Amino acid sequence: MTLPTTSSTDPEPAPRTGGPALGRRAMIAGAGVAAIGAVAACGGGSGATTDNGGQAQSGDAPQGSPGTVLGPASAVPVGGGAIFADAQVVVTQPQQGTFTGLSAICPHQGCAVSQITDGQIVCPCHNSRFSLDGAVLDGPAQRPLDPRQVTVADGSITLS
Repeated sequence: MTLPTTSSTDPEPAPRTGGPALGRRAMIAGAGVAAIGAVAACGGGSGATTDNGGQAQSGDAPQGSPGTVLGPASAVPVGGGAIFADAQVVVTQPQQGTFTGLSAICPHQGCAVSQITDGQIVCPCHNSRFSLDGAVLDGPAQRPLDPRQVTVADGSITLS
């Protein structure tokens, strides 16, 4: 089999039509810019976001700082609790005069717990349930709610 040969008298190939051609460097630079934009769009910032169910999720760190007055001890029923959303804290009173502070942020995906019903702290995002001491009763959460130190003095609950 013989391969065709070309001679110096062959015409030059026809120029490309359809717009300007992108060079290799331009393609690589464009891909890099797209990758940076995709990473920025994925988050990494602080503050609230939403999960796929539209529920608000909080940042990694609780908002309340030591010395923050949460509210009156009378707001926390015996055998139940109260959610102090601004400070991202749950305070429970499993027994008369025993107060427990917990993070209001579910360890599963960072949603804020929304209610305390029948002695259970409930996360609305995926229905994780926690006992009044923060232990996991029903997942998908695998870890308990993080403890928060609280003190009760003169009828007020304060983060300590």
